[in-house]
Amino acid sequence: MIPQQFEFCGNTISEGDHAYDELIKVLTSHKDGWVASYVTYIPTRVYNSPSYQVNVVGKQIVVSYKAKEGYLQFVKFVKYAWSNSCV
Repeated sequence: MIPQQFEFCGNTISEGDHAYDELIKVLTSHKDGWVASYVTYIPTRVYNSPSYQVNVVGKQIVVSYKAKEGYLQFVKFVKYAWSNSCV
């Protein structure tokens, strides 16, 4: 379900790019405990694709994706030291 590439910091990233690999590592190691959220979050560290978005807001990861019913959004607190924003 995770896209093979994202738009991040004005660049297209995919497998082999540090920012992409770091995001995938965090998402795949935190599969459980996501909670539906209807809150609007300030875009902070955003990974975009046409049908999937990840927004890292402090220690929260907000995942939104397109579904039949519109867009669904889930959030989870994750302790992770992200690398610099746009490198």
